[in-house]
Amino acid sequence: MSLQSIVRLSLDSPAHAVCVLGMESCLDLCGCAPQECKSFTIRSSPGVSVDVHNGVPVRTNKEVATTQLPLSDPTDVLVKMTSPSLAIDEDKVEVSYYQPDEEVPVAIAELYLTGIVVSLDVDVYRSGQIEMASDKWAKKNWIWGPNGWGAILLVNCNPADMGQVTDKTKKVFSAEEVKNLSQMVLTVQGPSRILRKHRLVLHTSKDEAKKARVYRPQEDSSSTFELVLGPGQPTHTFSLLENSFQETFYVEATEFPSASFSGLISFSLSLVEESQDLSVPETLVYKDTVVFRVAPCIFTPSTQMPLEVYLCRELQVQGFVNTVTELSEKSSCQVASVYEDPNRLGRWLQDEMAFCYTQAPHKTVSLVLDTPRLVELDEFPMKYSLSPRVGYMIQYTKDHRVASMDCIGNLMVSPPVKLKGKEYPLGRILIGSSFYPSKEGRDMSEDLRDFLYAQQVQAPVELFSDWLMTGHADEFMCFLPAPMKSEDEKGFWLLLASPSSCYRLFQEKQKEGYGDMPLFEEVREDQLLSNGRESSTINQLLANEKLRKQNNYVEKCINLNRQILKRELGLQDRDIIDIPQLFCLEQLTNVPSSQQTEKLYARSYFPNLLRVIVMGKNLGIPKPFGPQIKGTCCLEEKICQLLEPLGFQCTFINDFDCYLTEIGDFCACANIHRVPFAYKWWRMVP
Repeated sequence: MSLQSIVRLSLDSPAHAVCVLGMESCLDLCGCAPQECKSFTIRSSPGVSVDVHNGVPVRTNKEVATTQLPLSDPTDVLVKMTSPSLAIDEDKVEVSYYQPDEEVPVAIAELYLTGIVVSLDVDVYRSGQIEMASDKWAKKNWIWGPNGWGAILLVNCNPADMGQVTDKTKKVFSAEEVKNLSQMVLTVQGPSRILRKHRLVLHTSKDEAKKARVYRPQEDSSSTFELVLGPGQPTHTFSLLENSFQETFYVEATEFPSASFSGLISFSLSLVEESQDLSVPETLVYKDTVVFRVAPCIFTPSTQMPLEVYLCRELQVQGFVNTVTELSEKSSCQVASVYEDPNRLGRWLQDEMAFCYTQAPHKTVSLVLDTPRLVELDEFPMKYSLSPRVGYMIQYTKDHRVASMDCIGNLMVSPPVKLKGKEYPLGRILIGSSFYPSKEGRDMSEDLRDFLYAQQVQAPVELFSDWLMTGHADEFMCFLPAPMKSEDEKGFWLLLASPSSCYRLFQEKQKEGYGDMPLFEEVREDQLLSNGRESSTINQLLANEKLRKQNNYVEKCINLNRQILKRELGLQDRDIIDIPQLFCLEQLTNVPSSQQTEKLYARSYFPNLLRVIVMGKNLGIPKPFGPQIKGTCCLEEKICQLLEPLGFQCTFINDFDCYLTEIGDFCACANIHRVPFAYKWWRMVP
């Protein structure tokens, strides 16, 4: 808020005023004008800008000093300082009054001005540098887009042990942590005699104080910072002003945008004139405001290049771990081991966690967003497994059932898309849901869904996935990167599970005389038994009417999602590759009886070929253990025929237990930390 004060002139004695740079003062010309005078001129010293508005274009200082302007017209005369004063009353404005047809003034009113600087500045132009904004209006507004402006704040998502809290008013930051903080610079400049009559207050609202913290470095330590504003501390009054000074504050957010939090946080600096009379209150002279937007949590699709692969190493699935490690080495990607967590259920590394990032012009921070199903855990071993500089945040959920869809694993991210003139340069979040209310329906909770929508930069699309046992869309779809050679090409392929493609393949092999070739020939009987499978030939599978009906149902569910994806991502049939995959319908397995339902859910009949580990052109694909035709698995051969001409290298992971283990059992899992988008989120318009 730039206050516009009114200065009343006098013919008896000069008027005096303090003018903050950025503040306009409106002169009351008529209050002291002699009755017989009908016009005026204004003259000012070089440090003062004078603007006259009376229905005609604004006049310059030189014009208003020589041109007589009528007093009768509605006239606004605004004066403002262009630079701070070194001494009191250093600058001057002189108003001369004239009688009709006279060239010599009959009266003169004088105004002496003292200019001071009181400014709160941030990286308003998103350049990574703090500049004193010439446009005070820009600082208190936040505008999206390539030509927008507004400062950005990062959420502190470092694991708790990295920031050592010495007490409630101090915190120790490492040098790397300081780089995550956004700077806010306070500047005060002017004659000491004027400053001593005022005080400064830095403040925000009580609600916004809960969502951000402002620190100042202590003089005796480069790593210890004093908390200035924060939860329960919305105001800070500075000590008595003595001299000009400049101070840098460091700001962090404590939470991401949500349904109840727009992400906007404002801080204000108020200059207050102390009253010399106890019976008269203090006076607000000037208020400067800056606005930050908290950077969103951004998820990365499988088409982004990998940085690190996190593996939960368990002896019973060592084949999976070894193959993924080799695949990582091919892709020049680091492998990190994750502590086993016996408190967590199921494939927690994939189901309950997602790698994402948050970004400001001065820093990009990768983090893990964790949605634990068990709310009573005191410790989360995953945060101790993370590489340095990778953050960790917990987003608690409400549905804690083993087969719950209320977790971060129940989402995917599309690559960047453009459709109907609208661009989504950071892709779109894909959320699995039930699509309609039912007694046994599973959905992502409103809190988690609202959190994803509130990030604004990856407009969510809801898919129908409650028909799957896991409820996760990555059981029937996957994105692979593709080179963009023209505007019409998407730059990615969408793989969709297709039971009908699988039946066509098996029918072809039957016609070729391979109907007696079995599935799961290389799998031990005890493995098949423990996973509810049995060795079947191609002829037996094709004759199984119950299985065919179940896959007809699955095909309908997938085709519904196919239409949604084509519509919401602007896809054509040529952008989609059908992958042969069969499913079967079963009751939820390995869940407490209280969580069991009568409804049957789809589960892959053989290891799911859509559960691809994508590392650029290197693909880790579950070995399907399909029928061997002349020593080669016909399913593997079909996948290679579909993908290798596109430049991909297919590695089939030989680990049956890993991919068909029951929900709730521990299994080796991989979660990939990927390269952030090159596109800066603040350049888009949601």
